[in-house]
Amino acid sequence: MNSHDSGDSRPNDWVPRRNVGGGEDLSRPNPSSGDESARRLAIATRRLTQVLGRVAGLRNVSALTVRHVARCVRSRFVVCAVPVGENELSIVATHGYPLDMVKMLRISSGTGVIGSVHASGTPMLVQDVTAMPGLRRRPRYRTNSFIAVPISAGGEVLAVVCVADRLDDQPFTREDLAALRALTAPVALALSRERARRDAEDFAQAAIMDPVSGLFNRRYFHERLEEELDRARRHNTTVALLMIDIDNFKGINDRYGHLAGDLVIRGVGDILKRSVRKFDLCTRFGGEEFAIVMPGSGPENSIPVAERIRQRIETFRPTESELADLRVTASIGMAVSGGASARELIAHADQALYEAKQSGKNRLVEWKPPSEDDRSGNPRKPR
Repeated sequence: MNSHDSGDSRPNDWVPRRNVGGGEDLSRPNPSSGDESARRLAIATRRLTQVLGRVAGLRNVSALTVRHVARCVRSRFVVCAVPVGENELSIVATHGYPLDMVKMLRISSGTGVIGSVHASGTPMLVQDVTAMPGLRRRPRYRTNSFIAVPISAGGEVLAVVCVADRLDDQPFTREDLAALRALTAPVALALSRERARRDAEDFAQAAIMDPVSGLFNRRYFHERLEEELDRARRHNTTVALLMIDIDNFKGINDRYGHLAGDLVIRGVGDILKRSVRKFDLCTRFGGEEFAIVMPGSGPENSIPVAERIRQRIETFRPTESELADLRVTASIGMAVSGGASARELIAHADQALYEAKQSGKNRLVEWKPPSEDDRSGNPRKPR
């Protein structure tokens, strides 16, 4: 997004430059006319509302806000900070100096100007910072005056906007504070919209994720497997499926406890994610069993990956001292689609996994279609 990210080619169009009838510059307040100033502010607020409706994303909304606030309140410097975590804020947009100067800064709620406004939920108008205990003017500012305003919705502070240095080098006034509060009203709606969108994305993500392993869940596995098999049929390619089962997992739970079992599940999940391509799908199939969908893969691609996974699980060691003697291995069954349906592919990989278990565990078995002499569907000999 460019510096005038408003959704069309007319930057800062929320402040009309000219009154066509009288030629008056509406971007400059006229202190002799309170009614006219109120009218200009109403126009600016309405235009800002319209522009905010055309942008999406927290950073884009914040960047647009600081640019327009600087224009209307006639300030050299504007920052917008939003909560991150429970008790900290991060500056996400600036006007007057580069964001890179402060983007790594974390502001504790209740500390400093921005933190205090966030904690109290009330605006702060300071005409002379040198008269405020514990505050001082920073070298980059020309004046001692600033305003900090919370942007709130439903009793929650969604952001804090702070302006400094009026362009005429005069202290900020109550009229400036009123204008800033009026402008932040549509910003609160935009930030609430972004919060709702982010929450919806989080809920959607949670619905397809397994919270213990950090992998996708079985429901999402079935959806994606069908999609990948359809794509493979259209493009005349294959899909490899790995079924992975932690050996003797019940014994781990019985001896070390379920918390240790969860640690092993997370550790194996991390190994799977580190061992495959970005577009391969790692899932927790259920209990101590995992599945990996590998689009476009045949035995020549999937067998080395499966063996690498088996070896990494075998060398997995928890960092907790009380689990120093814990050893983990896994058995793996592998099958390639070759025109099979999702149900058939799962059955083939599961059959190969069963053979790996029966033949001693901690090994990889590749499923092979039965030969003319053997129609039993026996898997290939274990590796």
